[in-house]
Amino acid sequence: MKVQANGVTNEVYVRGAGQPVLMLHGNPDSHVMWLPLIAKLRGNYRLIVPDLPGFGASKTRADHAEVTLQGMADWVGHLLDAMQVDRPVDLLLHDFGGVYGLAFATTYPERVRRLVITNTVFQQDYRWHFWGRVWRKPRLGELAMSLIGIPGIGKLMFSASLRAGGPGLSKQQIAEAYRHFTATVRQQVLRLYRATDPANLAGWETRMLAVTAEHPTLVLWGQRDPFIAARYAERFGAAKVERFSDVGHWVVVEAADRVAPLIDAHLLAGSATVAA
Repeated sequence: MKVQANGVTNEVYVRGAGQPVLMLHGNPDSHVMWLPLIAKLRGNYRLIVPDLPGFGASKTRADHAEVTLQGMADWVGHLLDAMQVDRPVDLLLHDFGGVYGLAFATTYPERVRRLVITNTVFQQDYRWHFWGRVWRKPRLGELAMSLIGIPGIGKLMFSASLRAGGPGLSKQQIAEAYRHFTATVRQQVLRLYRATDPANLAGWETRMLAVTAEHPTLVLWGQRDPFIAARYAERFGAAKVERFSDVGHWVVVEAADRVAPLIDAHLLAGSATVAA
């Protein structure tokens, strides 16, 4: 469905009723990334699954204000307001969606109930992976994105990177991701990487840990992630960290059948409401 929020049109997939759960994807994905996991969740949730600004079918503001940390937090808040979510939400976060979601949770902790964090960073000592460093450089980043846009060589480059990062991804899932990695999305990726300097997280990281100390938090981590070192899994102050040695960056996709029961158990803790 189309949702007007933050001055632009956002594409949002919505399913079910009950406890609101906001699911935020990362680069290079769209809400489609979450569909295999959604099919396996058994709790009674109102799943709110947007395309991030500039990704999928969501637009981005002319001033691109949402690529700042405060802008990310505010975008999430505006979206929830537009969806008329009037109670604390559960957050299910991945990659850049983790930066959006944790910026929101840090800024508006009263609007959050529980968190599930998967393969993301919110730490000021993080060093960008190879492609992140390329995309942050003017001209070089544009050249790399232009090459990715060439159907033959670009698709091979893109597919090789995703196979290395997510050994459990299927050919169909990789092809679907490439289809959604349009010129508009590629430009938004450059904006995000250039605006999100890990040094900007100074102060935010400390406040994030205060939030996860007060809100039940589960970390699910694919150990074969070449983009984010496994040691970061312990850096979110979570009471529980589950590691998966045979999968990579996209743990919620690569191991959907194994992570779904863990997510259900975490989100439904203290609740007797489970779908048949």
